[in-house]
Amino acid sequence: MSKYQQVYNEIKTKISQGLLAPNQELPSEYELMQSYGFSKDTIRKALSLLEMDGYIQKQQGRNSIVLERDLLKLQPLSELKTMSELNNKSAHQVKTTLSSLYIVQGEETLMQIFNVNDQIDFYRISRLREIDGEAVEYEISYFDRRIVPFISREIAEQSIYRYLENELGLKISYSQREISFRYANDEEKEKMDLAEYEMVVSVTSTTYLADGRLFQYGSISYRPDKITFASTAKRSA
Repeated sequence: MSKYQQVYNEIKTKISQGLLAPNQELPSEYELMQSYGFSKDTIRKALSLLEMDGYIQKQQGRNSIVLERDLLKLQPLSELKTMSELNNKSAHQVKTTLSSLYIVQGEETLMQIFNVNDQIDFYRISRLREIDGEAVEYEISYFDRRIVPFISREIAEQSIYRYLENELGLKISYSQREISFRYANDEEKEKMDLAEYEMVVSVTSTTYLADGRLFQYGSISYRPDKITFASTAKRSA
């Protein structure tokens, strides 16, 4: 691990654990240099990365300050986390409501995505999430019943991934995602608190197990003012 990544990780951890509170000033660059024993360039690289990822804000002539990190405002594209994991250390109130749970079969889109015939069936699960009383996230997921043979209402209202990993012993590996901005459909207009917004941010994903099997396909729709995705880009040599 490089020196600036070490500084980045340590400050990020302090912010995530609440040891550095929102609006609190970080030590000065000079104080960080003395604390870590690293050069000014190393400290500046770490602070720049923290700012780019939404953890701090640099201020001209003053020390950097820690930013408030809203539950839905920032989600790293490189991480695969459930809402319960994102909310683990958050003061926000999150409520998940199951809208529907039933089995579907013979849907052309699913047959193409999973490369199966019309004899294979899937769980279709739709869930609505309220953040601090506002319904700002609507999720529709399809699970291959050859891999996930049973999902109950109780499981769907809590953490499906926790059930898959802890009860079924499945090892979830990675997800391929596509982000689009589109007009809300009738189902989203009915379920979500869209306020004055006519559009949603839609994240469509296909998710795979460690052995390469595709087990889930679905989409999550967000109200546009409640989501920002973060990604770090590295310049190629």
